[in-house]
Amino acid sequence: MISWAGVLSIVFWGIVGLLLVVLAAVARFYQITSGQNTHYRWFALPVFLFVASAVRYSLMGDFTGDLLGDLFIAAGAASLAALAARLVSMMTGGRR
Repeated sequence: MISWAGVLSIVFWGIVGLLLVVLAAVARFYQITSGQNTHYRWFALPVFLFVASAVRYSLMGDFTGDLLGDLFIAAGAASLAALAARLVSMMTGGRR
């Protein structure tokens, strides 16, 4: 059975996932209007990894010491940082 902390974790990371979907929509809009390839479809990867870590943490019942959950969240953060940095660079006058 999932505890309240697990339910709240899933809800929180679900909201983060929705915000990342909005960021992907911004990247898609920029790609359509500018003609530059933003690879907006890759924003699904951090969403999947963050949600997978939330499910893993909620099923384990403990938020510490879970290597697989930690790897999911670290990979999600690294991929999000790389995608967001690339998008910011493109939108602020990077390569054309």
